[in-house]
Amino acid sequence: MLLTKKSHAIHSDQAQRAGSARFVQSLSRGLSNALPTMDRRAFLRRSGMGVGVGLAATQLTLVKKAKAATPGAGDGTGKIEVKRTVCTHCSVGCAVDAVVENGVWVRQEPVFDSPINLGAH
Repeated sequence: MLLTKKSHAIHSDQAQRAGSARFVQSLSRGLSNALPTMDRRAFLRRSGMGVGVGLAATQLTLVKKAKAATPGAGDGTGKIEVKRTVCTHCSVGCAVDAVVENGVWVRQEPVFDSPINLGAH
C-alpha cells in the first residue's frame, strides 16, 4: 500500500513528453492501481491493529499449564525453626514468631505475650 496525501493534482504535459518519464509514469500508475492508497488515519489505525495483534500473539507462548509440586518436596521432614522477629509493616514493632523450614519462611504466628501487640498481629 502506498501512503499518499489525497490530492487531485493533474500531471503536467512536460512530464508526459519525455520517453523515460512515460515509463516511470506508467509504472507509478500500475503500482497505484495494484496497491490502494491510504490516508494517515487509516495507516495509524491499521498499524495499531497490527502491533496489538502481534503483542497478543507473543503473549500466547507465555501461558503454560501449571505443574503440581512433587509430593516429597514439602512433606515437613526438613529442619523447622521458630524465630522471634519484629513485623516491619509499620513503625509499631509487633512481635511475630516466624516458622522457618529449611531456611524458608513458611508461615508466621502472633506472639501473644508481647507487650506491644498482645497477639493481635
